[in-house]
Amino acid sequence: MAFIGQNRQKPYRYLRGDPLIDAANALVLEDIVDLNRKHSDGVFIASQAGEIVGLVACDDLPWDTRVLGNQWGALRYFMVAPAIPDKAEVLRHLLESALNWARSHNIECLVCKIYAEDIPGVRALEKQGFLYMDTLLDYVVSLKTNPWKNLVPALPADVTIRLATSEDTRKLIDVARVAFRNHFSRYMVDERIPKERSQNVYAEWIRSSAAGYADWILVAEIGGNITGYSVWKRPSQSEREKGINLGHYSIAGVLPDFSGRGLFSTLTYAGMKLLDRQVDYIEGPVHIKNHPVQRAYSKLFWEICDARHSFHKWLVE
Repeated sequence: MAFIGQNRQKPYRYLRGDPLIDAANALVLEDIVDLNRKHSDGVFIASQAGEIVGLVACDDLPWDTRVLGNQWGALRYFMVAPAIPDKAEVLRHLLESALNWARSHNIECLVCKIYAEDIPGVRALEKQGFLYMDTLLDYVVSLKTNPWKNLVPALPADVTIRLATSEDTRKLIDVARVAFRNHFSRYMVDERIPKERSQNVYAEWIRSSAAGYADWILVAEIGGNITGYSVWKRPSQSEREKGINLGHYSIAGVLPDFSGRGLFSTLTYAGMKLLDRQVDYIEGPVHIKNHPVQRAYSKLFWEICDARHSFHKWLVE
């Protein structure tokens, strides 16, 4: 637990205040224990003088495997103690262990998301042949400490916002295919992923959300036609048990023909209202290139709290 508490390369690190920080550290430790239980050979530690100085935790990605057609895996955690002098060597050994695990489990592509300032980690990934794919910015909004309720986005007269039903799934999938046709995510820029498969990611994302992954899907309608949507989740059971009242903004999509009409802002505000009084904070990632979403977030008092780079390592020719 001391190693996790001292390390910055972990989720929830933007949370402030001792109770929340302690809860976040406990949640990270619980997750690593669960991963070790799931893959008894997939969590590796480095130690010096009896102290843990590094850790990497591997996992498979069944959803990505199903949607993209190859066997996918991920480095869920990849961290070293901040003060050790031979950090590069420790990172190398951890990565070699993770790559051996991936090969033994027939993983064809290994994913690692690493915090942008972790240059030693980035260098270690590059030396092992991982390729940079994209950068995500993590935005967070406090529902307690800012006047967001006073900034109701102007809703165009012909737009209706409502909760999605099961009958909307087919139309939502159609919207996703068009809304993300020219997106620039890691799925799209990886030359090893066929274009039709990468474009299918977002259709499957909304399909999975409608099938139970999400707690709510909001839709924007114009003239009875769905033109956009946003996907929201309550805190997980583990988050609630630890007292981390954090909601999750999974994804949103708007048809290109209707961009610039404030639909994203309206869908975001409506989701914030859904989670108001249920959570203290909401987090939502956005691609570094997606400037319209960043501007909309800023107007609703969301703040940039982190940045992560995505890397892929293909293990097959």
